[in-house]
Order: sequence, then structure tokens, then C-alpha cells
Amino acid sequence: ITISNLKFMYDDKVILNDITYKFEKNKSYAIVGTSGSGKTTLINLLLGKYNNYSGNIYYNSTDLKEISIDSLFEISSFVEQNVFVFDDSIINNITMYSNIDEELLNEAINKSGLSKLIEEKGRDYRCGENGCNLSGGEKQRISIARALVKKSQLLLLDEATSALDNETSASITNNLLSIDNTTKIMITHRLDEEILSKFDEIIVMKNGNIVEYGTYKELMNNNATFKSLVQLN
Repeated sequence: ITISNLKFMYDDKVILNDITYKFEKNKSYAIVGTSGSGKTTLINLLLGKYNNYSGNIYYNSTDLKEISIDSLFEISSFVEQNVFVFDDSIINNITMYSNIDEELLNEAINKSGLSKLIEEKGRDYRCGENGCNLSGGEKQRISIARALVKKSQLLLLDEATSALDNETSASITNNLLSIDNTTKIMITHRLDEEILSKFDEIIVMKNGNIVEYGTYKELMNNNATFKSLVQLN
């Protein structure tokens, strides 16, 4: 995915300002920055949610504005903080009524950290309206498993483990980073060295700009924005 001179405004306020960057296939990226820095807006633009931007977003050599939403949905999965869960079984919430290979389904359950819940409640446990029978963390796990069974080429996550404790979040993030043949782009507020060191690149955003990017070690050596974020965390 290549971003070139990307600008986006909302109600006359500049949200993203002249961003140029390239996401390489099958690599993993963490996007960090303070609240309001433009992280979620950038992900939403990559997903084609808005087209009133200037500049270009290319998937391979095709301009995003020429790609249908259906085609984007076929190649990508998006996991966000606010999870859609309907009043049916855990399994149907994961599969969305699709016929999923059992091995793939079990792998998704394990990697999303759902194994314990299913052992305790069973696969047919009803989630309740809007997932009222589940905790926030359990709903996030279901959303992650739902994304994994799609086996998408592109996996985008916006604070997808925010409702989980640090240990569980780290375990699931490790599982996601281990997935082959998938480009992974994750927004996170967790600045743990052990986890962030495993990303191919960390993108640091501030006031709608990408102000730094590099590995954890490179960014700490820069003694700039990223290091300040880590020290404040």
C-alpha cells in the first residue's frame, strides 16, 4: 500500500497533513501516537471509508478510489474497539454463518485467546444482544477470531486488545504477528518494548503527521517523539 501526499480535513480542521508512506506486503506495522494524532483516520482512509481526501492511496498500482468496497472487504479484515456481536452462539459470531474448515476455526479460536471461554461456556453459548452476556475483552477476542477465519491478505486493528489485560494482550498480539502471508497494521497505545520490538516498523504520528518511523531500537536511539511517548507511558 503506497500513500502519497495524503491530506484529509473534517469540518475545516486538518486531520491528516501531507502523509507519504509505503506499507510493504506481509510486513507488520504498529501505529502509535497521542489521542487525536490521526491514527484511526489513517486506518479508515485505507479501508475506503472516506473518499474526500487529496493525494493518493494505491493498492499495488491501483488507486483506492477505483477499487470497490466489496473488493476491499474481500482482501482485508478490520478489528476495532467497538465490536459488533449479535444474539447468537459464539461460533456463529465468529463464522458469520459461513462454512469454515474446522482446523482453521480451531486455530482462530486459539490465536484469539477464546479457548478458555469456549471450554467454560461451550461453543453454543449465546452472546446476547450486542454481546451483553460477554465482557469487553471477550467481545474483542470474538472479533479477532472472526478476522482470522477470513485469512485476509490485510489485517488492520485499531486498539483491538484495549479491553484485555497486558499479559493477554501481549499473547494475542504475538499470535497475530506470527501469521504468515498477511500485512498487519495495528494501532496501539501499549508501548511495551518486548512487543513493539517484534514489529517490522513502528509509525509515530503527531498532529496529523508521520513524524518518525523505524524499529523500536532505532526510534529509541533517535531521542525524539517516540522515546518521549515511551517515557510518559
